[in-house]
Amino acid sequence: MMLIASALLALPAASLAARMALGRLGVNPAEILLRQPGSWSLELLLLVLSVGPLRQALVMLSCRRRARYGKRLSDWNWLVRLRRPIGLAAFFYALLHLTVYALLDLDGDWHELFNDLRDKRHVAAGMASLLLLVPLALTSTDAAVRLLKRHWKRLHTLVYPASLLALTHFVLLSKPGVVAPLVHGVVLAGLLCCSCRQRFFRNHPLMQADGSVPERSGTPPAASS
Repeated sequence: MMLIASALLALPAASLAARMALGRLGVNPAEILLRQPGSWSLELLLLVLSVGPLRQALVMLSCRRRARYGKRLSDWNWLVRLRRPIGLAAFFYALLHLTVYALLDLDGDWHELFNDLRDKRHVAAGMASLLLLVPLALTSTDAAVRLLKRHWKRLHTLVYPASLLALTHFVLLSKPGVVAPLVHGVVLAGLLCCSCRQRFFRNHPLMQADGSVPERSGTPPAASS
């Protein structure tokens, strides 16, 4: 499954490379090469954040439909395993976005990059987002999970500020009247609310140890004395 997911996540880059080789990037190929990897990175970050809420929603749906499968969070662990290739792809496309910007817009002049970091807010926000993704990419291995133990989860909460900074970068670059930043912002706000709700209700008394929701019986439970 991981190989299939990785292959699918590489398709946008392969398609972009093929279009560039065939000269089918339109009248402004440099802009396409710059903007598309950045957009893909942001959308993949949103996809990473959607895994947790999606698992909870699928558990609730399975419980309501009294399905044999899917009433436990562990039934949907395969979704969690997809976070790694999706997150690595988000980092790859963000790095590609920076590389194209440095080579095409700045002609490889790193002094100009430092000047842009100082003078342009959207560049600073984008770079900050990428820097936060670096430790996440470096620790996206089973060995890192074993080594860091409980600190691994804490480290990977950096995906939240990284996503916010990536969205800020996108908003600052967008022209007035463009709907896409608003759509991305609403999606991110919804995912952050879902994440906060999950953390708040993690120890809810109605949530079983395996993550499932117990079915209601016809007789109410007796009150404890």
